[in-house]
Amino acid sequence: MKSHYNIWIAESYSCQNDIIQLLKRSNLSAHLTIFCSHSKQRPELKLCADYFFQQPPVEHSADWLLEQCKKHAIQLLFCGKHSQFIEKLREEFARHDIQLVTGATGIAQHENMNNKFLFGEICEALNLPNIPAARVDHVVGLKQAIDDYQKKYSHICAKPVYGVYGSGFVQLRNEVSYFKQFQLNTQCNTQQFIEAYAQLDQPIEYLIMPFLTGQECSVDIACSHGQILALVTRVKFKFYQQCYIEHPCHEICKILVQHFQCDGLINIQFKQDDLGVWHILEINPRPAGGFAYTQHTGINLIAELMAEKLQLTLQHTDFVPVVQVLPITQSFKMDCTH
Repeated sequence: MKSHYNIWIAESYSCQNDIIQLLKRSNLSAHLTIFCSHSKQRPELKLCADYFFQQPPVEHSADWLLEQCKKHAIQLLFCGKHSQFIEKLREEFARHDIQLVTGATGIAQHENMNNKFLFGEICEALNLPNIPAARVDHVVGLKQAIDDYQKKYSHICAKPVYGVYGSGFVQLRNEVSYFKQFQLNTQCNTQQFIEAYAQLDQPIEYLIMPFLTGQECSVDIACSHGQILALVTRVKFKFYQQCYIEHPCHEICKILVQHFQCDGLINIQFKQDDLGVWHILEINPRPAGGFAYTQHTGINLIAELMAEKLQLTLQHTDFVPVVQVLPITQSFKMDCTH
Protein backbone atom coordinates (compact mmCIF):
# COMPACT_ATOMS: atom_id res chain seq x y z
CA MET A 1 0.00 0.00 0.00
CA LYS A 2 1.31 3.44 -0.94
CA SER A 3 2.17 5.90 1.83
CA HIS A 4 2.19 9.03 -0.35
CA TYR A 5 -0.36 10.20 -2.91
CA ASN A 6 -0.70 12.93 -5.51
CA ILE A 7 -4.23 14.30 -5.47
CA TRP A 8 -5.83 16.97 -7.64
CA ILE A 9 -8.55 19.39 -6.45
CA ALA A 10 -10.31 20.73 -9.55
CA GLU A 11 -12.34 23.93 -9.74
CA SER A 12 -14.98 24.30 -7.04
CA TYR A 13 -17.27 27.10 -5.98
CA SER A 14 -16.17 29.35 -3.12
CA CYS A 15 -14.83 26.52 -0.94
CA GLN A 16 -11.83 25.28 -2.92
CA ASN A 17 -9.36 27.05 -0.67
CA ASP A 18 -11.13 25.59 2.39
CA ILE A 19 -10.85 22.07 0.96
CA ILE A 20 -7.09 22.41 0.58
CA GLN A 21 -6.57 24.13 3.93
CA LEU A 22 -8.53 21.46 5.81
CA LEU A 23 -6.45 18.71 4.22
CA LYS A 24 -3.25 20.59 5.08
CA ARG A 25 -4.34 20.90 8.72
CA SER A 26 -5.06 17.19 9.09
CA ASN A 27 -2.48 14.48 9.74
CA LEU A 28 -3.10 13.32 6.15
CA SER A 29 -1.00 16.25 4.95
CA ALA A 30 2.24 14.29 5.41
CA HIS A 31 0.92 11.73 2.91
CA LEU A 32 -0.36 14.14 0.25
CA THR A 33 0.96 16.35 -2.51
CA ILE A 34 -1.93 18.61 -3.48
CA PHE A 35 -2.37 19.82 -7.05
CA CYS A 36 -5.24 22.17 -7.84
CA SER A 37 -6.70 24.06 -10.77
CA HIS A 38 -9.18 26.82 -11.53
CA SER A 39 -10.33 28.48 -14.72
CA LYS A 40 -9.35 31.87 -13.29
CA GLN A 41 -6.13 33.04 -11.69
CA ARG A 42 -6.62 32.44 -7.98
CA PRO A 43 -3.63 33.66 -5.93
CA GLU A 44 -4.94 32.19 -2.67
CA LEU A 45 -4.94 28.73 -4.26
CA LYS A 46 -1.38 29.22 -5.47
CA LEU A 47 -0.36 29.94 -1.89
CA CYS A 48 -2.06 26.99 -0.18
CA ALA A 49 -1.69 24.19 -2.76
CA ASP A 50 1.60 22.54 -3.63
CA TYR A 51 0.95 23.14 -7.35
CA PHE A 52 -1.58 25.38 -9.10
CA PHE A 53 -2.69 25.26 -12.75
CA GLN A 54 -5.16 27.33 -14.73
CA GLN A 55 -7.71 24.98 -16.28
CA PRO A 56 -10.23 25.46 -19.11
CA PRO A 57 -13.85 26.25 -18.11
CA VAL A 58 -15.27 23.25 -16.27
CA GLU A 59 -17.65 22.40 -19.12
CA HIS A 60 -14.63 21.86 -21.39
CA SER A 61 -12.04 20.62 -18.90
CA ALA A 62 -12.57 16.84 -18.79
CA ASP A 63 -9.95 15.90 -21.40
CA TRP A 64 -7.51 18.49 -20.06
CA LEU A 65 -7.85 17.18 -16.49
CA LEU A 66 -7.35 13.60 -17.65
CA GLU A 67 -4.13 14.53 -19.48
CA GLN A 68 -2.83 16.53 -16.52
CA CYS A 69 -3.58 13.70 -14.09
CA LYS A 70 -1.72 11.26 -16.32
CA LYS A 71 1.21 13.66 -16.73
CA HIS A 72 1.60 14.29 -12.99
CA ALA A 73 0.91 10.74 -11.78
CA ILE A 74 -2.25 11.72 -9.91
CA GLN A 75 -3.98 8.99 -7.89
CA LEU A 76 -7.22 10.86 -7.15
CA LEU A 77 -9.11 13.71 -8.83
CA PHE A 78 -11.70 15.58 -6.74
CA CYS A 79 -14.24 17.64 -8.71
CA GLY A 80 -16.24 20.29 -6.88
CA LYS A 81 -18.16 22.09 -9.63
CA HIS A 82 -20.27 20.92 -12.60
CA SER A 83 -18.70 17.51 -12.13
CA GLN A 84 -21.16 15.82 -14.48
CA PHE A 85 -18.90 17.05 -17.29
CA ILE A 86 -15.95 15.15 -15.81
CA GLU A 87 -18.04 12.09 -14.91
CA LYS A 88 -18.40 11.19 -18.59
CA LEU A 89 -14.71 10.15 -18.65
CA ARG A 90 -14.88 7.93 -15.55
CA GLU A 91 -13.80 4.81 -17.43
CA GLU A 92 -10.82 6.64 -18.91
CA PHE A 93 -9.67 7.80 -15.48
CA ALA A 94 -10.09 4.27 -14.11
CA ARG A 95 -8.06 2.87 -16.99
CA HIS A 96 -5.13 4.96 -15.75
CA ASP A 97 -5.69 4.00 -12.07
CA ILE A 98 -7.01 7.45 -11.16
CA GLN A 99 -9.86 7.56 -8.65
CA LEU A 100 -12.51 10.03 -9.82
CA VAL A 101 -14.64 11.74 -7.17
CA THR A 102 -17.55 13.71 -8.66
CA GLY A 103 -20.29 13.46 -6.01
CA ALA A 104 -22.00 10.45 -7.62
CA THR A 105 -21.15 7.52 -9.85
CA GLY A 106 -22.62 7.61 -13.34
CA ILE A 107 -24.13 10.28 -15.57
CA ALA A 108 -27.65 9.04 -14.78
CA GLN A 109 -27.29 9.71 -11.04
CA HIS A 110 -25.96 13.22 -11.72
CA GLU A 111 -29.01 13.90 -13.87
CA ASN A 112 -31.31 12.50 -11.17
CA MET A 113 -29.94 15.04 -8.71
CA ASN A 114 -29.30 18.02 -10.96
CA ASN A 115 -32.81 17.90 -12.47
CA LYS A 116 -34.79 19.21 -9.50
CA PHE A 117 -38.13 18.08 -10.89
CA LEU A 118 -36.90 14.54 -11.50
CA PHE A 119 -35.26 14.53 -8.06
CA GLY A 120 -38.58 15.48 -6.45
CA GLU A 121 -40.40 12.68 -8.28
CA ILE A 122 -37.82 10.16 -7.08
CA CYS A 123 -38.16 11.39 -3.47
CA GLU A 124 -41.92 11.05 -3.72
CA ALA A 125 -41.57 7.50 -5.01
CA LEU A 126 -39.33 6.73 -2.01
CA ASN A 127 -42.03 8.15 0.33
CA LEU A 128 -39.65 10.85 1.51
CA PRO A 129 -40.87 14.31 2.56
CA ASN A 130 -40.43 16.16 -0.72
CA ILE A 131 -42.13 19.38 -1.83
CA PRO A 132 -44.75 19.12 -4.61
CA ALA A 133 -43.90 21.07 -7.77
CA ALA A 134 -45.25 21.82 -11.23
CA ARG A 135 -42.74 21.99 -14.07
CA VAL A 136 -43.30 24.70 -16.70
CA ASP A 137 -41.48 25.61 -19.91
CA HIS A 138 -43.81 28.17 -21.51
CA VAL A 139 -45.74 31.19 -20.28
CA VAL A 140 -49.20 29.58 -20.63
CA GLY A 141 -48.14 26.69 -18.41
CA LEU A 142 -46.53 29.14 -15.98
CA LYS A 143 -49.75 31.12 -15.55
CA GLN A 144 -51.77 27.94 -15.03
CA ALA A 145 -49.32 26.50 -12.49
CA ILE A 146 -49.23 29.76 -10.54
CA ASP A 147 -53.03 29.92 -10.49
CA ASP A 148 -53.32 26.27 -9.35
CA TYR A 149 -50.72 26.58 -6.61
CA GLN A 150 -52.02 29.89 -5.27
CA LYS A 151 -55.38 28.22 -4.77
CA LYS A 152 -53.75 25.39 -2.78
CA TYR A 153 -51.06 27.22 -0.79
CA SER A 154 -50.81 30.55 1.04
CA HIS A 155 -47.25 31.16 -0.22
CA ILE A 156 -45.63 29.99 -3.45
CA CYS A 157 -42.23 30.30 -5.09
CA ALA A 158 -40.41 29.58 -8.33
CA LYS A 159 -36.98 28.09 -8.99
CA PRO A 160 -35.18 26.78 -12.09
CA VAL A 161 -35.19 23.05 -12.79
CA TYR A 162 -31.40 23.27 -13.23
CA GLY A 163 -28.92 25.47 -11.42
CA VAL A 164 -27.03 26.25 -8.24
CA TYR A 165 -29.14 26.39 -5.09
CA GLY A 166 -30.62 29.87 -4.65
CA SER A 167 -29.76 31.10 -8.16
CA GLY A 168 -32.97 32.15 -9.88
CA PHE A 169 -35.10 31.28 -6.83
CA VAL A 170 -37.83 33.80 -6.00
CA GLN A 171 -40.89 33.96 -3.76
CA LEU A 172 -43.94 35.07 -5.76
CA ARG A 173 -46.27 37.54 -4.07
CA ASN A 174 -49.22 39.36 -5.61
CA GLU A 175 -49.13 42.32 -3.24
CA VAL A 176 -45.50 43.45 -3.40
CA SER A 177 -44.45 46.30 -5.69
CA TYR A 178 -42.45 45.77 -8.87
CA PHE A 179 -39.58 47.66 -7.25
CA LYS A 180 -39.31 45.09 -4.47
CA GLN A 181 -37.20 42.91 -6.77
CA PHE A 182 -34.46 45.56 -6.64
CA GLN A 183 -34.62 45.78 -2.85
CA LEU A 184 -34.95 42.09 -2.06
CA ASN A 185 -34.11 39.79 -4.94
CA THR A 186 -35.75 36.75 -3.34
CA GLN A 187 -39.22 38.34 -3.61
CA CYS A 188 -41.01 39.31 -6.80
CA ASN A 189 -44.44 40.53 -7.79
CA THR A 190 -46.23 37.57 -9.38
CA GLN A 191 -47.39 39.46 -12.49
CA GLN A 192 -43.91 40.95 -12.93
CA PHE A 193 -42.41 37.45 -12.94
CA ILE A 194 -44.92 36.29 -15.57
CA GLU A 195 -44.19 39.32 -17.76
CA ALA A 196 -40.42 38.81 -17.46
CA TYR A 197 -40.75 35.10 -18.26
CA ALA A 198 -42.84 35.91 -21.35
CA GLN A 199 -39.99 38.05 -22.69
CA LEU A 200 -37.46 35.19 -22.72
CA ASP A 201 -36.29 34.27 -26.20
CA GLN A 202 -35.76 30.70 -25.01
CA PRO A 203 -38.00 29.74 -22.04
CA ILE A 204 -36.19 28.33 -18.99
CA GLU A 205 -37.62 25.25 -17.30
CA TYR A 206 -38.98 26.38 -13.94
CA LEU A 207 -40.71 24.80 -10.96
CA ILE A 208 -43.70 26.38 -9.27
CA MET A 209 -44.06 25.11 -5.73
CA PRO A 210 -45.25 26.02 -2.22
CA PHE A 211 -42.93 28.30 -0.26
CA LEU A 212 -42.13 26.89 3.18
CA THR A 213 -41.80 29.53 5.87
CA GLY A 214 -39.90 27.50 8.49
CA GLN A 215 -36.24 27.09 9.41
CA GLU A 216 -33.72 26.00 6.77
CA CYS A 217 -30.78 23.67 7.24
CA SER A 218 -27.92 22.41 5.13
CA VAL A 219 -26.35 18.97 5.66
CA ASP A 220 -22.73 18.58 4.55
CA ILE A 221 -21.80 14.94 3.97
CA ALA A 222 -18.65 12.96 3.24
CA CYS A 223 -19.72 9.74 1.56
CA SER A 224 -18.27 6.87 -0.45
CA HIS A 225 -20.18 4.61 -2.83
CA GLY A 226 -23.54 5.39 -1.24
CA GLN A 227 -22.39 5.13 2.39
CA ILE A 228 -22.07 8.08 4.78
CA LEU A 229 -18.64 8.50 6.37
CA ALA A 230 -19.44 11.64 8.38
CA LEU A 231 -22.00 14.44 8.28
CA VAL A 232 -22.76 17.75 9.99
CA THR A 233 -25.91 19.86 9.77
CA ARG A 234 -25.76 23.65 9.59
CA VAL A 235 -28.82 25.66 10.65
CA LYS A 236 -28.72 29.16 9.20
CA PHE A 237 -29.58 32.30 11.13
CA LYS A 238 -29.25 35.92 10.03
CA PHE A 239 -25.68 36.55 11.20
CA TYR A 240 -24.43 33.11 12.23
CA GLN A 241 -24.88 29.38 11.80
CA GLN A 242 -25.17 26.53 14.27
CA CYS A 243 -23.54 23.18 13.47
CA TYR A 244 -24.87 19.87 14.81
CA ILE A 245 -23.34 16.42 14.64
CA GLU A 246 -26.80 14.95 15.34
CA HIS A 247 -29.97 16.17 13.64
CA PRO A 248 -33.44 14.80 12.67
CA CYS A 249 -32.62 15.10 8.94
CA HIS A 250 -29.71 12.65 9.15
CA GLU A 251 -31.89 9.56 8.77
CA ILE A 252 -33.35 10.97 5.55
CA CYS A 253 -29.82 11.74 4.35
CA LYS A 254 -28.80 8.09 4.75
CA ILE A 255 -31.63 7.01 2.46
CA LEU A 256 -30.81 9.67 -0.14
CA VAL A 257 -27.07 9.00 -0.17
CA GLN A 258 -27.62 5.27 -0.61
CA HIS A 259 -30.32 5.61 -3.27
CA PHE A 260 -28.39 8.09 -5.41
CA GLN A 261 -25.07 6.34 -4.77
CA CYS A 262 -23.46 9.59 -3.68
CA ASP A 263 -19.69 9.57 -3.67
CA GLY A 264 -17.71 12.59 -2.50
CA LEU A 265 -18.40 15.71 -0.47
CA ILE A 266 -22.05 16.64 -1.04
CA ASN A 267 -24.75 18.88 0.38
CA ILE A 268 -28.46 18.31 1.03
CA GLN A 269 -30.86 21.19 1.74
CA PHE A 270 -33.96 20.94 3.95
CA LYS A 271 -36.64 23.36 5.13
CA GLN A 272 -39.41 23.15 7.74
CA ASP A 273 -43.08 23.78 7.09
CA ASP A 274 -45.39 25.63 9.50
CA LEU A 275 -45.71 22.49 11.65
CA GLY A 276 -41.94 22.01 11.98
CA VAL A 277 -41.77 19.04 9.60
CA TRP A 278 -38.56 18.91 7.58
CA HIS A 279 -38.88 18.68 3.79
CA ILE A 280 -36.16 17.98 1.21
CA LEU A 281 -35.35 20.97 -0.99
CA GLU A 282 -32.57 19.51 -3.10
CA ILE A 283 -29.34 17.58 -3.16
CA ASN A 284 -26.09 18.98 -4.56
CA PRO A 285 -23.40 16.48 -5.65
CA ARG A 286 -20.68 18.95 -4.65
CA PRO A 287 -19.45 20.73 -1.51
CA ALA A 288 -21.39 23.79 -0.37
CA GLY A 289 -19.62 27.10 -0.01
CA GLY A 290 -20.05 27.09 3.76
CA PHE A 291 -19.14 23.47 4.44
CA ALA A 292 -15.90 24.51 6.19
CA TYR A 293 -17.90 25.92 9.12
CA THR A 294 -18.47 22.31 10.13
CA GLN A 295 -14.80 21.90 11.12
CA HIS A 296 -15.56 23.57 14.46
CA THR A 297 -17.43 20.43 15.54
CA GLY A 298 -14.13 18.55 15.31
CA ILE A 299 -15.25 16.75 12.13
CA ASN A 300 -13.03 17.35 9.10
CA LEU A 301 -15.30 16.19 6.28
CA ILE A 302 -12.86 16.40 3.38
CA ALA A 303 -10.19 14.61 5.42
CA GLU A 304 -12.69 11.87 6.29
CA LEU A 305 -13.35 11.42 2.58
CA MET A 306 -9.69 11.32 1.55
CA ALA A 307 -8.77 8.95 4.38
CA GLU A 308 -11.41 6.51 3.13
CA LYS A 309 -10.53 6.83 -0.54
CA LEU A 310 -6.77 6.50 -0.01
CA GLN A 311 -6.95 4.05 2.90
CA LEU A 312 -5.10 6.37 5.28
CA THR A 313 -5.61 6.66 9.04
CA LEU A 314 -7.15 9.96 10.10
CA GLN A 315 -6.46 11.24 13.60
CA HIS A 316 -9.58 12.69 15.21
CA THR A 317 -9.95 15.47 17.74
CA ASP A 318 -12.70 15.76 20.36
CA PHE A 319 -16.13 16.28 18.85
CA VAL A 320 -18.35 19.21 19.86
CA PRO A 321 -22.05 18.23 19.51
CA VAL A 322 -23.31 21.78 18.88
CA VAL A 323 -21.27 24.82 17.92
CA GLN A 324 -22.17 28.36 16.92
CA VAL A 325 -20.16 29.81 14.02
CA LEU A 326 -19.79 33.42 12.91
CA PRO A 327 -18.55 33.67 9.29
CA ILE A 328 -15.83 36.30 8.81
CA THR A 329 -14.66 37.62 5.44
CA GLN A 330 -10.93 38.24 5.06
CA SER A 331 -9.17 40.41 2.52
CA PHE A 332 -6.35 39.16 0.32
CA LYS A 333 -3.67 41.28 -1.34
CA MET A 334 -3.22 40.32 -4.98
CA ASP A 335 -0.04 40.72 -6.99
CA CYS A 336 -0.83 43.53 -9.45
CA THR A 337 2.41 43.28 -11.45
CA HIS A 338 2.08 42.51 -15.18
